[in-house]
Amino acid sequence: MAVGNKTLQDLLGPISKQMGHTAVAENVELPEWEHVPWRCTDGMNQQQLVDKFIEEAGKIGITIVRTPAADIAKAVAGIIQEGVPEAPASCTVVAANDERFAAAGLYDTVSGLGNVSELTVWDNTKGQANVDAAEKATYGITYAVGGIADTATIVQPSGPNCGRTTSLLPLVHIALVDAATIKPIMQDVMKDIEAQGGQLPSSICFISGPSATADIELVRVQGVHGPMYIYYVLVD
Repeated sequence: MAVGNKTLQDLLGPISKQMGHTAVAENVELPEWEHVPWRCTDGMNQQQLVDKFIEEAGKIGITIVRTPAADIAKAVAGIIQEGVPEAPASCTVVAANDERFAAAGLYDTVSGLGNVSELTVWDNTKGQANVDAAEKATYGITYAVGGIADTATIVQPSGPNCGRTTSLLPLVHIALVDAATIKPIMQDVMKDIEAQGGQLPSSICFISGPSATADIELVRVQGVHGPMYIYYVLVD
C-alpha cells in the first residue's frame, strides 16, 4: 500500500527497527499482560451494578424513576404531568413504536393526559414526518437496550421502530431501561452487540446525561445539542 510517495514498509520500517525487529512483522499477536487495569465495577453483583448506575446518574444530572414493569405507563405519565420549567402548558410527545409500550397501555395513558395535545408513535412509513414530530416534541420516549453502570450511560440503538431523533431532538428524553440489562462497562455492552451477529442498526447512541457543552469560556450550558433533561425509568 502506498501513501503519497511512501509505502507501508517506508512508514513502519523505522518504527520496527527502533523496537529491535529485523523486519516489519506480518502478524501481530496479542501480548499476555502481566497486569490488567482495575475497574471500579469488578466483583459487583447485579444489584450493586444497579446501585452504581443510579449513583453515577445523580452525578450527571439524570433523574431516576424506579418502577415495576406493570407500572411503566404510570411512571412515564407522572414525569410528563410534573413537567419541566421550559415545557409549555400544552405539549407534544413522540414515542418509539414498542410492543412493551402498547402492552403496558402507555400510548393510551400518555395521550389521555390533560397537558398532552398530541402523541406521535414512530411510523417508519411516514419518513420525514417522524423527524418533524420529534423536532417540535417536548418529550421523547424510548426503551434502551441496556445501561452501563460505570458511567450511567444508556445504550439506545435506532431502527425502523425508533429513529435516533426520538432521543436527540425533544426537550426531555424519557428512557426506559431494564435493571437486568445493566452491564459493568462499555466493553461488556459491545461484546453483547457483537455476539448477536447480523446487521447492526444504522446508529447506536450512548447517552450519558443531558446534552451539555462548556466550549465558550468554560461555562457549562445544557441542551445545546440535544435534550436539556434526561429521565431514566428503571424497570425492576
